[in-house]
Amino acid sequence: MSIIGALACQKDSYLKSLATTVVSCHKKGSKYEVELEDTLLFPEGGGQPSDTGKISSGNDVLEVESVIRAGLKALHLVDKPLETGTSVNLSVDWERRFDHMQQHTGQHLLSAVLDKRDLPTLSWNMGDMINYIEIPRKLTDNEREEVAKEVNSHITQNLPISVEVPPDREVDEVKGVMRIIHIGDLDANACCGTHLKSSGQIKGIVLLNQIAGKGGNSRLNFIAGDRIFKFAEASHSILRALNSATSVQSEQLVDKVNSLVTTTRKLQNRESSLLKELAVLTAADLKTKAAEKKTVFFHRADVGLDFLNQMFKDLKDQPGTFILLSGEGKAGGAALVFGEDTEQVSKELKEQLSGLKGGGKGKFQGKVSAYGKGELEAVKHKWT
Repeated sequence: MSIIGALACQKDSYLKSLATTVVSCHKKGSKYEVELEDTLLFPEGGGQPSDTGKISSGNDVLEVESVIRAGLKALHLVDKPLETGTSVNLSVDWERRFDHMQQHTGQHLLSAVLDKRDLPTLSWNMGDMINYIEIPRKLTDNEREEVAKEVNSHITQNLPISVEVPPDREVDEVKGVMRIIHIGDLDANACCGTHLKSSGQIKGIVLLNQIAGKGGNSRLNFIAGDRIFKFAEASHSILRALNSATSVQSEQLVDKVNSLVTTTRKLQNRESSLLKELAVLTAADLKTKAAEKKTVFFHRADVGLDFLNQMFKDLKDQPGTFILLSGEGKAGGAALVFGEDTEQVSKELKEQLSGLKGGGKGKFQGKVSAYGKGELEAVKHKWT
């Protein structure tokens, strides 16, 4: 029986179908974990997601949602059980496999170029669209440009890629059979993943933004292979939408967006000042009502907790009890209860509003996840 590191998919990453036998099948939650004599579906590991594919037995075809590792075994997750000893045929989702090979081989090449600059790869991750490698520090703009140029030069050179299995067939308890991936004379690194036959098949690598990591580390985002075309198409669609929304050409977008951001901030600051003034005036009105009523109720749909807290600042020393609510309908809102009878009033309010959660000593602060049908009207009726 084949083990991790010596699976059919690792011996020949271009194999698209395989006849094999069911070794075991166990129920796990709502799924079944199927172990096969051998597999061409790569089990998740080494930063590379698992393959997906199909297991066929007679007229039955089972979708393999993922392949996981259990020690040195590869377990295939399917919806239905398969009997031990059953002969089956495996097929791989080739588009997904080839994409993963482009990303993973691309990562090896990128890491090799960075290694020459004393920037070892600390970790890496393959995303659905964007991948990243983590390195000890952020690249300068010039370094980033030089690295991208060198990486893509090696792709153009179409360097041969080969897999070496040491003659002693060393087996690691976790990683299985140790394999060395060679990219020409440029790089040699241990890896369990599936890889391309030549660097030219990567087609290209684009370095994107960098994100600060822990301890000064930096995550360098990148995409490789056919994802570049998908990324370009998606980016172009976004540009077209922004062109239409802003009525300017792509070359003017940055200036236009900066102008809109500046204007928006000014409007937000103005709105904040006006709402603060309104909260003060509204609180003054409630002070007058508090002279006549033991419990004072306030509700406004188009404000939030900040507005209510501003009112609280002006009302907290007033006699009586205050109920302040915001929002409406399914969107819910905020709630404040404070004053002489906070505990009892907030208890009754929670009984009336099914979506209200919160608490606090001396001041009840809560959130209404949603106002149920007729609840807000009932509260208003009781407290006004």
